[in-house]
Parts: sequence; structure tokens; C-alpha cells
Amino acid sequence: MAVANHEIQVTWSSSNSASVSGGATLASDTMSFSAAAFDAMITLKADNSGTPANGDTVDFYVLLSCGDPDGSGSDEFPSDDSDGIFLARLDTYADDPAIATVTIPVAKAVKILARNNASSNSVTVSACINEKTA
Repeated sequence: MAVANHEIQVTWSSSNSASVSGGATLASDTMSFSAAAFDAMITLKADNSGTPANGDTVDFYVLLSCGDPDGSGSDEFPSDDSDGIFLARLDTYADDPAIATVTIPVAKAVKILARNNASSNSVTVSACINEKTA
């Protein structure tokens, strides 16, 4: 069995990065894993657009879909961080830009949610997924 690595760029309204205003949340576009995927990791990045202050953090969550639970015709996802899976808190005051790589579950489809905890500074977020396939 040959194992291969494939990169999936996380996009935000079709862009490779997005600016998230202070106190706001933003979900990425939907991405799909390969049917042969058995493992995945994600690299998350947060780059403070201003001078970082204490408390300028971004929380990242993964919103997973196993498909269409009620047969309505489309994949369904958790709508916010309360039902997503917490991935990491990146602190742009301690490290700007802040970067972390963590494992994520493989599912039919996935979105990444970024919540900017800064009171005023915007933070530019980006991410890429590495899936392993057989």
C-alpha cells in the first residue's frame, strides 16, 4: 500500500486568507477530503494586522460534516464554535504571526471557523490541510 500526502488549501470566500475583525468569527469555504483519506493535519496561521496587545488571540475550530442527516439534499455542519471541535488558540501577542499544526479528524466535508478574541485589532487567518491517502 502506497501512502501519499495531498495538500488542501483552506479558502475563505475563495481567497487563501481572510481578515477577521476584532470580536468577530468567520467560517471558511467547504472542503472535501479524498475518499481514500485516512489521516489529516492542519496548519493554522494568525497574523495580527496591528500592534498586538495582550489578549489578541484567535481560536480555531473544525466544523465537520458526515453528509446529509435528514435527506434534505446538502451536507450539514455545526453552525458555530459551541458545536465545533476546538483545534488551537493562537496568541499573536506572544508570537506574530502565530502558527500551529494539529491533527484533525477525517470526514466527508470540513469547514474551519476562526474566532478573533482581540478587542479591536483585525487578524488575518489562513490554513492548509495535509491529508494522507492510501
